[in-house]
Amino acid sequence: MSELGSLAREIRHRVADGISDWERQQLRSGGAAPTPQATQVYGDQLLVSAIERIDRDRMAQGMAALTEQAVDDLMESVRSSLFGHGVLDKLLSDPDLENLVANGHDNVTLTKVGGRRVPGPPLATNEAELEQLIRRLAATAGRTERRFDDGHPILDLRLPDGSRLHAIKDVTSRLCVSIRKHRHPRVSLHDLMALGTVDEEIAGFLSAAIRPPSPCSILVAGGTDTGKTTFLRALIAEIPPTERLVVIEDNAELGLERDPQRAAHVVEMEVRQPNLEGNGGIGMDVLGRQALRMRPDRLIVGECRSGDEVRAMLEAMNSGHEGSLTTIHSDSSLSAITKMQTYALTGRDALSMEASAHLIALVMHLVVHLAKLPDGTRTVTSIREITGADGERVQTNEVYSNRGQLGLATATNSGVTPRLRNRFHAGEPVVGATWG
Repeated sequence: MSELGSLAREIRHRVADGISDWERQQLRSGGAAPTPQATQVYGDQLLVSAIERIDRDRMAQGMAALTEQAVDDLMESVRSSLFGHGVLDKLLSDPDLENLVANGHDNVTLTKVGGRRVPGPPLATNEAELEQLIRRLAATAGRTERRFDDGHPILDLRLPDGSRLHAIKDVTSRLCVSIRKHRHPRVSLHDLMALGTVDEEIAGFLSAAIRPPSPCSILVAGGTDTGKTTFLRALIAEIPPTERLVVIEDNAELGLERDPQRAAHVVEMEVRQPNLEGNGGIGMDVLGRQALRMRPDRLIVGECRSGDEVRAMLEAMNSGHEGSLTTIHSDSSLSAITKMQTYALTGRDALSMEASAHLIALVMHLVVHLAKLPDGTRTVTSIREITGADGERVQTNEVYSNRGQLGLATATNSGVTPRLRNRFHAGEPVVGATWG
């Protein structure tokens, strides 16, 4: 490492440690968490002091003073690491990156396209510097400011490029960071055909199901990292850009407002965390009620993970907002429905299993399940039509299935019911389709 590089590393350590100590003192004294602007001002003061001290030490040892250019280079290097995003920006710009996990600042693993895992470079020079980076992202990168400190050691956040970041500290031996990168921020069903997620027949089926005049409400299901958000984007791409969409997400990911063709008719809302005093939080239940007052054509809930999300989704569909979309974690298309019913049992305004079964049967039409194959391909393994309810049980008809085998689903012999067929868009039929 060059002399200038060694000096920059030493200064970063000093400034990062100084900022961490200062922020803890602010919190212990009962004050509010410092703003990013205040932190940067204080950090700049520490940075100037650290460089001046090093320069004095050098001259006291008979060494040459730092040149003006060297001082400028040190200031830029340290500021970039402490107040920019450092090496993280470079890693996230890699088009082949799918996931990044870090156990501490220097134990980093990258997952590339195809599932290949390789070691990654350190995200920072020490734990304090990494914590500063995550705290800065929490305060500035999302739609709403979020906390990451001793009082709130868990963070979920959408980065400016659409990646999802999770960080946790204190309850783990080291600060841990996980980032899921969305490699396909704008994607269509045609794109998914090229990726092997759907074939021509399934793409045609889903296109007919999502488009006007009588669109189907669809639940997209699958495990972690199976491509649910990407698939949701592809379905949304089939919706005419003039339709008014209201999106509710715990952590904003879809980024539909960045699409110039759709931006004028999209409202995206994100859950807001409470402040240091526990006030000001806005939950999914509140956003769901507000969404229905915004005159949406369709409601899109990024992910159902609690009773609030499920009830917001079912209430929207029951209010005439057909063609609404959401996702859920599940290991099959059938268990996705049971999971929705279980979620609906929890929280305020809980629904019984029987009530949720009849409401789901009334307002929801399709469940699409995705899985990740050993070669890294995300594929549709099942499409299930919801046909009715019998007591606590939602009745279904599996239209496409992979029959328990690895690979893309194919049409079953049952076909769709007249109820669903009559809803499909009266467009040009897809060759080979069994549902038209």
